[in-house]
Amino acid sequence: MRYQAVIFDMDGTLIDTSPSIISCAKTSMRLNGVPIPPESEFDRFIGPPLRQCFQIVTGITDEALLDRLADGYVANFTPELIALGLVYDGMRELIVALHDQGVKLGVATLKLTKYAQQTTDHFGLTPYFDAVCGSADGIKADKEAVMRDCMQQMGITDPTQVLMVGDSPYDQEGAKLVGTDFAAALYGYGYRREQPDTGHAVCLAEDVTDLARFLGC
Repeated sequence: MRYQAVIFDMDGTLIDTSPSIISCAKTSMRLNGVPIPPESEFDRFIGPPLRQCFQIVTGITDEALLDRLADGYVANFTPELIALGLVYDGMRELIVALHDQGVKLGVATLKLTKYAQQTTDHFGLTPYFDAVCGSADGIKADKEAVMRDCMQQMGITDPTQVLMVGDSPYDQEGAKLVGTDFAAALYGYGYRREQPDTGHAVCLAEDVTDLARFLGC
């Protein structure tokens, strides 16, 4: 194995969580009197920081309204919504194989940590991860900070021994800033409308099979 550790983004990389995310976003929009955009626009909602998601999809620039939309999303996200997600085909097998090879595994997501941990619990993935890291309530985290926290919890000090797997430019930028290699999960949401910078991505995975092949699993 070429890496000591692999860090996964969650939404659009480990798990297709789009049904729960979009449902919760629409609820917040309705409660705040914001028109619901066309369904096709919601591909862009998943990946960026939450306030930015609302700004991208609705075009709203009013800071106070964006705060209310983000707060409404968090207030209306319930553990029951987690069950709407689906682990990507082959991902569970890849996680188990990496774990059995002694590779340290982490999750770095901008989702609130408590929901990220509830998600890995629900899908039976928690025992395979050395760290599940996300954002804290009331703190605007970025992917770089969450990745560094994840590496610290895993006891990893050399970023060149780490692969970050993600489905968006935000994941890619986080990996670049931290100094890890990056694998682009093209099957997720973030790269559906824009192509990854292949100069930094060491793997372009059209599906989980591509990722497993790159990792030698």
